[in-house]
Amino acid sequence: MADTIFGSGSDQWVCPNDRQLALRAKLQTGWSVHTYQTEKQRKSQCLSTAELEAILQVIQRAEQLDVMEQQRIGRLVERLETMRRNVLGNGLSQCLLCGEVLGFLGSSSVFCKDCRKKVCTKCGIEASPGQKRPLWLCKICSEQREVHSLSHFPGFLAEKLINCCGFKI
Repeated sequence: MADTIFGSGSDQWVCPNDRQLALRAKLQTGWSVHTYQTEKQRKSQCLSTAELEAILQVIQRAEQLDVMEQQRIGRLVERLETMRRNVLGNGLSQCLLCGEVLGFLGSSSVFCKDCRKKVCTKCGIEASPGQKRPLWLCKICSEQREVHSLSHFPGFLAEKLINCCGFKI
């Protein structure tokens, strides 16, 4: 009779044939085996305490870095809100940020690509330098883009290992 295999991949369970069962009965080793693995082989696949400690240290460092990054993003958001509150101009005839008069006798102006307001070249940031038609952003929109890109970055926090190989972490 052929052996029956249950499961797939590395976690297969083999139903032993009659000859193997008779032999195991005589040796008193049990009635089934898990993919021909011995108990020693299964235990050697578990992580040692030193390996678990090293993994925990890496996880803790990653969590600390994530907290620091969240604090940095928080400071950027605060700075962005402060800039929005301190707007001095109307964005049409005056620079949106500093309030300087724009036009023939005033400073040269550029349009912010995102908010469509006028800003002077001192308060604007050239987002795509070296192109035929440069892309300008006001400082508020530039900060907004940075905050938006950082807040959507998938910060990695490893899941804690719980009850691995009999160890409680």
